[in-house]
Amino acid sequence: MKQIDFMGLRLYAYIISVLLILVSLFSLYWKGLNLGLDFTGGTIIEVKYPTKIDISKVRKVLEDEGLNSAQVQDTASGTLLVKLKVGEPKEKALSALKKLGSAEIVSMQSIGGVISDELRRKAIWSLLTALGGILLYLGYRFEPVWALSGIVALAHDVFIVLGAYSLTQREINLDVVAAFLIVAGYSVSDTVVVFDRIRENLRIRKAMDLKQVINLSINQTLTRTIMTSLTVLVVALALFLFGGPALSNIMFAFVIGIAVGTLSSIFVASALMLDIKRKFFKTALQRV
Repeated sequence: MKQIDFMGLRLYAYIISVLLILVSLFSLYWKGLNLGLDFTGGTIIEVKYPTKIDISKVRKVLEDEGLNSAQVQDTASGTLLVKLKVGEPKEKALSALKKLGSAEIVSMQSIGGVISDELRRKAIWSLLTALGGILLYLGYRFEPVWALSGIVALAHDVFIVLGAYSLTQREINLDVVAAFLIVAGYSVSDTVVVFDRIRENLRIRKAMDLKQVINLSINQTLTRTIMTSLTVLVVALALFLFGGPALSNIMFAFVIGIAVGTLSSIFVASALMLDIKRKFFKTALQRV
């Protein structure tokens, strides 16, 4: 079977990655992020109807009242949750909900600025803690240079997913932050598989230089990478297309993250490791 020269294509991969990062930066600068109620504060109304009502009808009456950013979710107890951002009048929402029938307001609570600021800080710290933990794990399991390459590739994936949310103005809430963390875990697991094979081949193929070993290792794990990524991507895509607005918003992170993470584990992480070794460790590594 013909071997693909992945490392020979790494310049093109770098160009694509830089373009995606620039687009993400541009979008974040000009459009910013559409932060959800968890991070901005607002009101949550829990309402119950005598008979089950289609969520799309609830969204429609809310939109007719000008509440275009309102979120509607089902609950396990059969009630509906209506989430309003700061500045969206709850009186209008209550009036709209009553148009669909006898609406019983089960509860109504507000999330203030102090709570939303705390949630925002916790979300940022959770991301930083996850990245730091992954860096320590990779540094323990592999060489520090490999760990650095892996964490840069991982940050690259998360940043591009964040840029995609900014570009599409999809809402970012705590569920989406959790999806970011899962995408990060998926991406690093794929990178670890490739790095493991590289380390194994370095031990048994001492006549090969590092570039050849990396190409061989990626080719050996390529089938596994593609099959795993396609399996997860198909499920994520199905949920994104047919899971409804709330689930679709979360699955968007998976769809983008899996696509970008697969490419970064093949190209970015290994390519960075090769180039860092070549530039800074020429004397330490004679086989580069």
